[in-house]
Amino acid sequence: MPITVELQGMFSYSIWPVVLAVMLVLIIGIIGLVVLIKARNKKKPEPVKAAPQPILEPKPVPLSGEQIKEKYCVMVDELERQCRDGKVDNRDAYQSLSVILRRFVHELTGVKVHNYTLDEIRRLNMPRVADVIEECYAPEFSVDKQGDIYTTMNKARMVIREWHS
Repeated sequence: MPITVELQGMFSYSIWPVVLAVMLVLIIGIIGLVVLIKARNKKKPEPVKAAPQPILEPKPVPLSGEQIKEKYCVMVDELERQCRDGKVDNRDAYQSLSVILRRFVHELTGVKVHNYTLDEIRRLNMPRVADVIEECYAPEFSVDKQGDIYTTMNKARMVIREWHS
């Protein structure tokens, strides 16, 4: 049995598989090159800076009873000065005096008397405070009542100064 082999011509097979393989290698190479270039040009993230430490303000030192009394006496003195200078009329002065006295009691006792009625303040066994606030009521809420604001201010100062903390 004779075996014969015939040689084929040099370009007798299809060239397309070779062309496709070369193009595939070129495309993969180009994609790799683009990815590499982008990776190099990519901005590096900035290092995370430590957040600045907040400046802590010292907590206010609680005032002593005497310091609180002095603070509110100064407020009454300032209100009196404004009345004498004509910057505050009687009605507003009575309203401010009532607020000052109520805040004083609240700061010393913690009782929110600024939300209380006159009867509720009396029930708290604070008769002198209630009396001064009662003096403020008529001129504060009535148009025709005037009252003597300076006498009431002096009474408010006495209540503040003689308060037993």
